[in-house]
Amino acid sequence: MFESIKKGLLPKLGITGDNGPSTNFDTTRHESLNTLELAQLVLSDTVRRNGIPKDWLTVECLEVVLRPGLNQTHLQLVMQRWSDQLLHYSAALQQQFLAGLDHFEPTTDHSVYIVSWRFANTCVMPSALIPEGVAWHVSAHR
Repeated sequence: MFESIKKGLLPKLGITGDNGPSTNFDTTRHESLNTLELAQLVLSDTVRRNGIPKDWLTVECLEVVLRPGLNQTHLQLVMQRWSDQLLHYSAALQQQFLAGLDHFEPTTDHSVYIVSWRFANTCVMPSALIPEGVAWHVSAHR
């Protein structure tokens, strides 16, 4: 699942090892990856496995101090290019992304991370305005 990480991305970060990432993660290698780097690696692998062009989606990370000793991690998935398909499958992609984080870093509870989506300023959307009088229909799929 993380072949691209083993073959090219980890060495670029100066992380070595014969076996690459595994669920028995070596804490000395783990310390050299910060949350943003890890999120970028996992997102890169997730979009690659799903055939999504790598420049369509990026990730940003924000650590917020709620009080001394208590931080909250916010990961923001940023759509760089509009795609109805990407938007339609965004929830499934988010779940795969979080599962990838869990697989790569099993000692961290990623379920407490806040994940949000944002459209980049350069993302050209098909509709800049909501037309007046638009009717919203409840889908049978909930």
